[in-house]
Amino acid sequence: MRKVTVEDVARHAGVSTATVSRAVNGSGTVAHPTYERVMASVRELGFTPTPAARNLRQQRTRNIALVVPSIVNPFFPELVAAVHTGVAAQGYSLLLIDSHESERAALRVVSSRIADGVLLIGSMSELGGTTPAIGMDVPVVALDRAPAALEATVVQCENEEGAREVVEHLIERGHRDIAHITGPVGIDVADHRTSGYRQALKNHGIPVQSSLIKPGDFSEDAGFAATLELIDAGAEFTAIFAANDIQAIGAIAALQLRGISVPQDVAVAGFDGIHLTRYVNPTLTTYIQPVKTIAQRATDLLLRTLTGDLASTPKKMQRFPGELVIRESSALRKA
Repeated sequence: MRKVTVEDVARHAGVSTATVSRAVNGSGTVAHPTYERVMASVRELGFTPTPAARNLRQQRTRNIALVVPSIVNPFFPELVAAVHTGVAAQGYSLLLIDSHESERAALRVVSSRIADGVLLIGSMSELGGTTPAIGMDVPVVALDRAPAALEATVVQCENEEGAREVVEHLIERGHRDIAHITGPVGIDVADHRTSGYRQALKNHGIPVQSSLIKPGDFSEDAGFAATLELIDAGAEFTAIFAANDIQAIGAIAALQLRGISVPQDVAVAGFDGIHLTRYVNPTLTTYIQPVKTIAQRATDLLLRTLTGDLASTPKKMQRFPGELVIRESSALRKA
């Protein structure tokens, strides 16, 4: 007869394998009704964890893994630094994993128990959003982006509201033909920023011009290429809202290459508030994300789950407002 596995118990009880492991090992992080359901399945199926497996699950690494999509975009190192402060203060070490090509592969490494918990920055878009969970054996809290194929609490900025504020600032400066360089389609933060752009135009009775919306991927190259495409196509615009600061910096470079002055001819604004925006020429108008608040909240939720202060990590969205900072790139009012 085939041996009953953790996966069998999880399927029977309708929970994740991580929940089964915590219930069987008595870690104290499973809500009582769920615990009773799991243990009923254990008894009914005749599941018996081996002593070695039980001992392994009870070991603590004192490591927290932080999975990031890129270490090139300056926004993520700033977020990493903020997370590290909170993790170190509680006596944990931070393991940084660049998912780059595959978030699934990165999480598979983490589930091998090199860390007690995971802070995830990733959309899980490669999985197509077809599965509600991927069997993580450790608690997960997501930052910045909502993972499509993993049930987890998400802590992020008010992206739609922030984008709306940025575009309304440009409208208040007298701009009506406002181009938009989006982030990757399907990533929730990018989609929300595009929604904010559209909402701001709608609020002021300005029609959305599809010819002024160009796709981007959150890179400098994308901002540069999209802006050249707008210019070379003869598009009429007096301002650009880029979905992140790096694309905005690329857009400024493209405008300057074509002899177009910022902000005299075209105003530019971004989103994120990376440190570099204070020092580019011209300095960049942007919506500053509350990076420290996001990092502290996500870290606190994860560590409280590990210590048993929370029965389980709550599966919900938590958003925090940022701040619009007006700088030289949008300083002049159009006539």
